[in-house]
Amino acid sequence: MKKTIIPYKIKGSVVTITILFGILSLFLTCLFAKIVRVKFVEIDFVLEKLEIQSKAQANNPRAIPRVDVQRRLGSDIRPDLRCLFWATTVVGRGWTNDSADRDFFIDYYIPPDKKAMICTTPALAAALIAKRTKPLLYKVYPTEYGFRVRIVEGLSKVRKPCKNWTGNVDCADSLLSRQAIIRYEP
Repeated sequence: MKKTIIPYKIKGSVVTITILFGILSLFLTCLFAKIVRVKFVEIDFVLEKLEIQSKAQANNPRAIPRVDVQRRLGSDIRPDLRCLFWATTVVGRGWTNDSADRDFFIDYYIPPDKKAMICTTPALAAALIAKRTKPLLYKVYPTEYGFRVRIVEGLSKVRKPCKNWTGNVDCADSLLSRQAIIRYEP
């Protein structure tokens, strides 16, 4: 069997091109990680529902006003540069307390009278499109200074592999918190 001899200059240029391509692809992945706009947060719809709730729950002062919005994804999904430049304010993140099916959630703040949208990574957008049975779920709570919006990702199957591999059920929380983000007009 003959051994192919590659000149030294070709080896060096191939390695250089491969390294530059890797650095460029890593940069583009970081830059466009959250560039897919999935949905606009429908504040007008939320305000109508909150008005109806406040009339229905006038006798119950302990009721917490909240609007759950479940929407199927359609033509809204597309790359949007506003996902990179609009502001965001994270309030919190964690897992729901339901012992049967714990879902990962992220809470964001939206100021009043601002347009807001949900941006995701391309991987989560593709997963939401592929799962036709489960729509995107976000919950809107009014606060004194605007709205708190909770995105429910529903990735409870991540906890068991984390527990088996690392011993910590929350090992993927930082990765999950970067999958979806709410941006609002500055």
